[in-house]
Amino acid sequence: MEELQFYPSKGKNFILLLLCLAFIALGFLISLVTFNDGDYVISALGAVTGLFFAFLFIMLVKQQLTSKPYLILTKEELITSAASKNPIPIAWQDIRGYNLIKVNGSKILEIMLEDEEKYRLQMTKTTRWLNKLNDAMNFAPFAIALGQVKRKDRDKLLDELDKRTFGEDLTMEEA
Repeated sequence: MEELQFYPSKGKNFILLLLCLAFIALGFLISLVTFNDGDYVISALGAVTGLFFAFLFIMLVKQQLTSKPYLILTKEELITSAASKNPIPIAWQDIRGYNLIKVNGSKILEIMLEDEEKYRLQMTKTTRWLNKLNDAMNFAPFAIALGQVKRKDRDKLLDELDKRTFGEDLTMEEA
């Protein structure tokens, strides 16, 4: 089996960049107007909002400029968070199955593992902390956001995941 790489949609991320710019401007505008009115609490919230979206904007720009894949499928493993500093390789034999769920219109493919703790230990402290949100909402700690995979590659991804894990075929229509 060949190595396959799946990339995020540049068009979708460009739209997110534009939205980030709008929220940066809005946050700092709220901050400036409320500061001049003497409402320092709302002014601080506006500044924090602007800084948060500025941080997201920088991350998205970096992602747009680099051509790192979102997922990598090799003969031995599925590599999630491939574009991050700490990618997580998951051996095919450790995958029990997948659960396709819809959350607010987004399709998410939860990965069910034999030993989740083994792979949680590979996460950075920040990722582990953020992953506690998944636990609180009863989501699997490892998941693939299908919206982050180019639309034309989604069927191929599902097909390859099933072939490499179970030796079966599955298409997006069946999911």
